[in-house]
Amino acid sequence: MKNDSYSHLMNRKQIIKKDKRVNKRIKYDANFKITGVNYTKCNYQVFAVDVSISGIGFLSEVEFKKNDLLELIFKYNSISIPSTVRVTHANLYDRGYFIGGNFIALENTYREMLKQELL
Repeated sequence: MKNDSYSHLMNRKQIIKKDKRVNKRIKYDANFKITGVNYTKCNYQVFAVDVSISGIGFLSEVEFKKNDLLELIFKYNSISIPSTVRVTHANLYDRGYFIGGNFIALENTYREMLKQELL
């Protein structure tokens, strides 16, 4: 597999090629809602940066910690997709945090839809 070292967050190729992702990511600029953190209800708006069949990256003003479970709803091709994401990294960014996470609960119908678009 080709090592795609493009950063959708920075809109440029990464200088240090450290991308170890298995699945292709695509740029995804949209707001979405986080409705729960670790089984506690909330209502946070965040801004997505990229998405793949295995996870999503986004910017947030709220800090999340590694292994937090986030319940979220994002739109893809005009379809609202509910999912649960486990935070894999949280890095300080200009106006908040850049968060990356893996889908741990995503209905097969939605996963197949993402596969058709991303693979």
